[in-house]
Amino acid sequence: MAQQSPATASATPTTERPTAEFRPLEGLRVLDFTRVLAGPYATMSLAELGADVVKIEMPGVGDETRAWGPPFVDDSSAYFHAINRGKRSVVLDLTTDEGREQAYGLMETADIVVENFRPGVTHRLGIDPELVTARFPHLVYASITGFGTDGPMADHPGTEVIIEAESGLMGVTGIDGGEPVRFGVAMVDIATGLAMINGILAALLERTSTGRGRRVDVSLYATAVSALGTVIASTSAGGGTPRAWGSAHPSIVPYRAFAAADGHVVLGATNDAMFQRLQTALDLDEALGREAWQGNAGRVSERDELEAAVQERVAELSLDEVLERLRRHRVLVAPVLMPHDAARSAQATALDLVDDVDGVLITRSPLSTNGTRRLGRAPGLGEHTAEILAELDATTAHQGKDTADVD
Repeated sequence: MAQQSPATASATPTTERPTAEFRPLEGLRVLDFTRVLAGPYATMSLAELGADVVKIEMPGVGDETRAWGPPFVDDSSAYFHAINRGKRSVVLDLTTDEGREQAYGLMETADIVVENFRPGVTHRLGIDPELVTARFPHLVYASITGFGTDGPMADHPGTEVIIEAESGLMGVTGIDGGEPVRFGVAMVDIATGLAMINGILAALLERTSTGRGRRVDVSLYATAVSALGTVIASTSAGGGTPRAWGSAHPSIVPYRAFAAADGHVVLGATNDAMFQRLQTALDLDEALGREAWQGNAGRVSERDELEAAVQERVAELSLDEVLERLRRHRVLVAPVLMPHDAARSAQATALDLVDDVDGVLITRSPLSTNGTRRLGRAPGLGEHTAEILAELDATTAHQGKDTADVD
């Protein structure tokens, strides 16, 4: 059973945390037509940066992840709550003229539209980027797609596991010779959401000088292929056919998880000096002292024998002993924790990365350490429909009055 690291109690230099809230997007409105993960994660991060995020949902069901349980919190899944905090939910039936006109009215008041519908759906609903950007040139229209907008697979639906398979990510994940393995969480979705945020912020910056928005498209496929950059470069440079390495690294040895007497630990030596310190820390100067192993290339070429020697020694020690020895000698090391242990760790607490919402732990974005807005709970389906449509009616009435005054 994995244990929590004892090093969290050690004294480390600290930097004063920001006291003023970091809300650079305050005053901007996001219309969020997204569902599932990549889009909702991106728009929740925009809400954390201060934007007013209005989540547009279809009647009856809304975002399908509301039903992805158990467990459930307030009639929606814990999954939904994790990535939809700080938003306002409006139910609009975009298959009707009334629903589309209400959407257009909200677009007039918005700065950013984000959608991740399947190919062709936006055209059927009347909110396709060509129509919307022509009618509302001030908008940044951001789309998340599976395979992008060009190429032979542009019309193919692409979910996380499909993209992991098609991109090659699944081919290098898991244990060599074992069954294909997907990531433990949808990392391509998360990375695509982060890439989308970059695109949106860049487009907003461009708008300050041009006065016009633009379309931003980020695909899960492009994210996955881009993430494989080091693997693709090494392969094309003669590094051989890539394979799944488990927890190991293809070009650094040792650098993987090992089993201690009472848990698993990850350790590694990223340079020759660190490898020498590792030998000393684990009392392996004789076992690992082979001349060929004092350089990384030699360690990589004789990986199995070297790692077997490290494993034999680590298995004799408790997890705490391994951590203490390697940290004292400045060698990379960490216990393998479960997510719920990490969420309650002293480090996560110090960085204020997790909110406790009535006993449900909800993570904040990586930007939260800069003093971003602390978000409220995720909305109920259509919870803010009346409120936002009333705001829209008031805005329309005010604009009509201004026009009448001019006339």
